[in-house]
Amino acid sequence: MAVVTEDRARDLAFVLRCSGAATLSFVLAGAVALPHPVWAAISGIIVGQEKLGDTRQATIGRFFGTLVGVGIAVAIGMLGEWLGTSIIVEMTIAVALAAVAARRFPSLRVCMWTCPLVFLTGTPGTPLWEAGLFRGTEVLLGGLVGAVLHLLAELVIERTYAGSKT
Repeated sequence: MAVVTEDRARDLAFVLRCSGAATLSFVLAGAVALPHPVWAAISGIIVGQEKLGDTRQATIGRFFGTLVGVGIAVAIGMLGEWLGTSIIVEMTIAVALAAVAARRFPSLRVCMWTCPLVFLTGTPGTPLWEAGLFRGTEVLLGGLVGAVLHLLAELVIERTYAGSKT
């Protein structure tokens, strides 16, 4: 009988948790009727890193960066609507402000691409704040699923290989 080493177990866990995060995030987002569950699936994959501490940092950055990006996009979009500017002007300003935030706080970098997501995935008749709420929820759901699956995988690996460490 072949013995699976801890390194091989980690390789397998990485593959399973990435695949699982994409699938489970997509299914959960669809189950709660989020309009673009693809963003949950992508976010579930993006947060998964090699080490649990790195996944934690990626998840925190993704959460806060998403919130900042949604906030900037909605604020600029509402202001732009009031002033009668085009979506191109609004997106340009929103991404510029997000880039300032990302330059100062690199872990929030996701805020820059959250802005275009909010602007470009809205549907006619849907308020921008609602599109922002949906995108934020999709991304946060996926990130949470990815982080939880990594935590569970680490717990299984630690329990399985705890006796083999000297």
